[in-house]
Amino acid sequence: MGPTSKANRPACTEQMLADGFHLLVSLPRNDIELARAALEAGAQGLKVHIGLHHHASGLSTGTLDEEADRIAEIVSLGLPVGIVPGAGEGLATRDEMLRLAALGVDFFDLYSEDMPAWMLRMDECAMSVMVAFSSQASPWGLIEHTADASRPSMIEASVLPHEAYGQQLVAADVSLYAEIVHRSSLPVVVPSQKAILPEEVAPLADAGVAALLIGAIVTGAEPASMADATGRFRAAVDRLG
Repeated sequence: MGPTSKANRPACTEQMLADGFHLLVSLPRNDIELARAALEAGAQGLKVHIGLHHHASGLSTGTLDEEADRIAEIVSLGLPVGIVPGAGEGLATRDEMLRLAALGVDFFDLYSEDMPAWMLRMDECAMSVMVAFSSQASPWGLIEHTADASRPSMIEASVLPHEAYGQQLVAADVSLYAEIVHRSSLPVVVPSQKAILPEEVAPLADAGVAALLIGAIVTGAEPASMADATGRFRAAVDRLG
């Protein structure tokens, strides 16, 4: 079997490759009520986690065995779902990646410096690949040579250092995102490392960003705050026309 073709990429990837600006939500824990709150407020995709300490929220998630039922419940809501499949010694094995695909997970997302090279060519695995680039890893080589039908399929521009987390989004940040978009043939997803405001959706869209991935820094970790934040960002995306 060759590389995953555009025709058989999972639904989330097709959505990300479509026209328009998209709103994704990263859940601070694998909780059906959080997922439902995001869905009902207008999220177009969700991201879950296994085997990971979530830096922004201070929460941790269990192993695949511990989280599988919760992930399956979230997938059953019908939105495209991606996953961060652990890190370090807790990183998912090949068999676990296939198990995640069988659960209905659409894509996986890892920092380039944490992603084993074999994950770029798991031809038997239906999940699409989102590669996240940190402030420690240059994205230029990978994004400039990637062909339309090969992996990865999306880029997460997680390029700001930890000390910038929660600060105000500034023009220099948008300029960096625009440069990544300019040099990539892939959809670029911007995570809310900074305290992005709904009114800053428009500058991100102007920069060519394909999607905003809001997480705990802007959503909080409870269903009420999740619904409120997602709804405000949904309204901002809808105003783009």
